[in-house]
Amino acid sequence: MRHRLVHPSWATLTPIVLCGALASLALASTPATAVAPRVVVATASPVPANVTVVAAPITTRFDVTLRVRDAAALTAYIAGLADPSSPDYRRFLTTSEFASRFGASQSSVASLRRYFSNFGLHVGSLSKGRVVLHVSGSTTAIAHAFSTSVVSVRRANGQLAAQFVAPATLPASIGSMVAGIGGFSSVIEPSSNLVRAHVSEHASTPSSCSSTTNPAQNLGGGYNVAQQATLYGLSAQWQAGHTGVGQTIGIYELGQYDPADVATFDQCYKITPNLSTVNVDNGPGPAFSDEATLDVEEAAALAPGANIIVYQGPQGQNGPLDVFQTMADQNVATVVSTSWGTCEDDQSNSPSAEVPIFEQMATQGQTVLSAAGDEGSSDCHGITGVAGQNQLAVDDPASQPLVTGVGGLTISSIAGPTESVWNTGAGTSNPGAGGGGKSILWKRPSWQNATGITGADTARLVPDLSVMGDPRTGFVMYYSGVASGQCTKNACGWQPVGGTSIGSPLVSALVVTAAQACGVGRLGFINPALYAMATSGFIDVTLGNNDLFSVGGYAAGVGYDMASGLGSPRPGTFFTGLCPTPFDTAHSSVSPTSLRATTGVPGAGLRASVRTSSGQAITNASVVVSAVGSSGTVKVDGDVASATGAGTATYDVTTDATGAASFTVTSSTPQVVTVTVTYQSQTVGTSSIAFAAPTAPGRASIAKLTALAAGFSLRVHAPSNTGGSAITRYQYSTNAGASWVTLARGATSATVAHLAKRHTYVVVVRAVNAVGPGPASARHLVRTKA
Repeated sequence: MRHRLVHPSWATLTPIVLCGALASLALASTPATAVAPRVVVATASPVPANVTVVAAPITTRFDVTLRVRDAAALTAYIAGLADPSSPDYRRFLTTSEFASRFGASQSSVASLRRYFSNFGLHVGSLSKGRVVLHVSGSTTAIAHAFSTSVVSVRRANGQLAAQFVAPATLPASIGSMVAGIGGFSSVIEPSSNLVRAHVSEHASTPSSCSSTTNPAQNLGGGYNVAQQATLYGLSAQWQAGHTGVGQTIGIYELGQYDPADVATFDQCYKITPNLSTVNVDNGPGPAFSDEATLDVEEAAALAPGANIIVYQGPQGQNGPLDVFQTMADQNVATVVSTSWGTCEDDQSNSPSAEVPIFEQMATQGQTVLSAAGDEGSSDCHGITGVAGQNQLAVDDPASQPLVTGVGGLTISSIAGPTESVWNTGAGTSNPGAGGGGKSILWKRPSWQNATGITGADTARLVPDLSVMGDPRTGFVMYYSGVASGQCTKNACGWQPVGGTSIGSPLVSALVVTAAQACGVGRLGFINPALYAMATSGFIDVTLGNNDLFSVGGYAAGVGYDMASGLGSPRPGTFFTGLCPTPFDTAHSSVSPTSLRATTGVPGAGLRASVRTSSGQAITNASVVVSAVGSSGTVKVDGDVASATGAGTATYDVTTDATGAASFTVTSSTPQVVTVTVTYQSQTVGTSSIAFAAPTAPGRASIAKLTALAAGFSLRVHAPSNTGGSAITRYQYSTNAGASWVTLARGATSATVAHLAKRHTYVVVVRAVNAVGPGPASARHLVRTKA
């Protein structure tokens, strides 16, 4: 995978040392299953003529990505998450819930385990989401299992790697369970398209940071954090207290950030980000990466209140896929940002293997953002083994339907602003352009509709939106580059950088800021919301094109285009446009079943109705119930965990398919409890409940009294007032209340026998609750029969 960071001058790349060894392939003999129909599960790239081929087989690891269970239901569920009229609206799943509902079945996993084990391969762990199975073994056994040929090569860093050199197949019965294979790519270390802006020597390294808003201002044409914040509306959000608090940006890295450089950057801006690191597959190599350093600096500075977790793994073998899998399984990052990718047509890439992981992320409410590439409309430029490297192509994973692709712009001025599609031209000293075009793998999703998109556009279109990308008008970062040998006179310390690499962490900061401003824990998959606000949430970019190599790329125009997407985020409306469907207080309400209730029992029942301005029910909305009294214990829905202090309680309740959330409030002491329901930090309604101590029940009555031989039959009518406590029993008296007889538990009628014949009795009844008996009913006379 290539990363998408662009600097001002071509970086020095470590060349691959050629050894000229003869190719020695691990050739598959015909397995016993060869007679069965087989299906291709992985394509192959030709082995470059200039790599070092290793004669002996090696032991390696690979990933088998499994097809989800009930794909149609999963697709419908993901669509429902963004549809306010759906009962699944914003009903995000936990990792275990996804695994149980949509992860691969036990029988599928068992079949795959048996199959690979039969070839002598070690089948390891299954991911928590039940979509990735980890397998290892010799290239000889791998070749037999996939009925193909595998080559072993030594990479420039000395590591050994394996790659399919012919399509890999599995028996159809097994292959139907597999979405893709990961771990047989990147025989050659990914190249980095690093371009730095031409920085004047006197401005290359400021000796100090005099303020938090002006480190190396406009250094070489780049913009500092304060200028970026102004351009994209973050300044106003910060003033309102929205800095990404409660959110977590997960940064996908295949290189290691420089902690010393990050510390210098943070000290300059006086920020103390909550930064942590998760190493995947033992982490990346020891050399520091400017890409990783940039991502951390930019995300931390633009979303200073958010948690930042750097998920870092190796570029080879399973690393690229395993990093995504770890981010999905941990399910901590509310936003996932990646600036790494490669073209869809790269045969060593496996976009299909990523799909189940992105599906898992979507159901969990994780927003995934990806750089759209720096080769304009020709994303395969520089990819070994791709025929016609300058042909029209887009970048993976930016083109994935469940990922938001971020393109690149030139920002001539932040006043206005003045924006055009980034394209510095292939013949210049700083070649590069914002990626965009038509996918050859994925159909256009139903949500991708906007002015500029026609019925003839049947493929997934990229990018979705664009932000600054031109290194001449990019982001000013701090990177020394000493560890990787990139430190030169004009490439140390403070420096402007560009590429769509700076776009992904930038938009990540906008998303986490919006999530806090909207009052939600996660915004989830945002593409439907982006296209829904196509005419209101973006500044339309109509200048420039991304035809970097003059092969017929795409020009900016009115509305959506494949050079700039929907345009750049409009500060005034972009944040609110990302919020879930807004509710209208005029159409929303809180209504109690009664304004009076009794202490110590399941008390007042209330119903909150949450609706939009058009009266549409907002389903699966999490509303916050706040109940405030003055003493005792107050609970919501009887849950002791809801009690937050003396006389107070707080609880989250979810609306049903009608947009209503029903709940009860109880109080242990007599008092007035004020109940307030809020949604997205706005008040739905308020109601006050008067709680009183329970009393004896009210007066019961005799509904029917019938004379019998030496007795009578009796039916009791319940009192209109229970006294606030359930009726526990009824009693009757035949002597006007001088003595009482209790009816059977739960009974409201009785037959009385063994009385005197032809005798008149004065009959009364009463109800009893936990407090005691109520008053006697009116007297009724009955004369028994002979």
